Amino acid sequence: MRRLLNILQESFPYYLNDDKKNAWLIAGFSVFMVVFLIVLLPMKLIWVLKFSLIGTVIFAVLFPTILWFPKIFPKIINPETWTIGKYILFTFFQLMIIGIVTPILIHVLNFHPELSLWMNVKYFFIEMMMYGSFSIILFTFILRNVMLKNSLRRALHANEELEKIRGLKYTPAITNAQQNITIQSDTSETAHLNPEELLYIEASDNYSTLYWKNTNGLQKKMLRVNLKNIETQLNNPLVVRCHRSYMVNINAITEVEGNTNGYRLSLRDTDFTVPVSRGKGREVIEKIEQIRNMAESA
Repeated sequence: MRRLLNILQESFPYYLNDDKKNAWLIAGFSVFMVVFLIVLLPMKLIWVLKFSLIGTVIFAVLFPTILWFPKIFPKIINPETWTIGKYILFTFFQLMIIGIVTPILIHVLNFHPELSLWMNVKYFFIEMMMYGSFSIILFTFILRNVMLKNSLRRALHANEELEKIRGLKYTPAITNAQQNITIQSDTSETAHLNPEELLYIEASDNYSTLYWKNTNGLQKKMLRVNLKNIETQLNNPLVVRCHRSYMVNINAITEVEGNTNGYRLSLRDTDFTVPVSRGKGREVIEKIEQIRNMAESA
């Protein structure tokens, strides 16, 4: 039981983490359900119309709940803290709406005149929840295992690359003979640092906190400036955006840990780990491979 609870609390992607991609996903799933039902059951015009109605309701429910709810209820639906348990509960919620709205429309449009409104709701809702619940749980855990396996495999590969770099005792500079730089904020504040000493940068709204390690120890400074602006000012191929709210110095990574929602990076001289979103994972690992190639050719 405890193991199950731990799994339900694991990080999990909030669908595709991109509104445009999610819109296509929703449209594709809705069309798939219509085609699936038409192929599965007898081909009569009334059935085609009924299944098209079901597909329309599915789209009408999934589109606002997936794309709009995180913006309307950011504290309740936060993609950054999404878990397997939240995903399953949220999908049950979507199923309940579909299971109530669809039979009401089926009754209003008189698809089954022999059935009362209550009977329409009863039959459709029970079938929707029974078959849908089983499919959701099964699909979620299969997807979780596949994603976790892939993340762990890639994390293992990245750690092997880091071990090779350490074995070669090679510490590449971020840029050739680059001196200290100054990060300008939107106000009069600035931060002066050597890019080679940079560990990571964390953003919150329009503020960013820079962390670096020099002879005086671990340093940090908050500036009123967003990550995109800092990225432009640094203009450095080995300081990469690894997450919506983080940038990391690839040279500072000591270990890569994989999970279902991406990766977490352990950094030198700090106990903090930096998250890597799924969309940025490949870029981070490729940068680690580039450093290994540089180490071997040095």
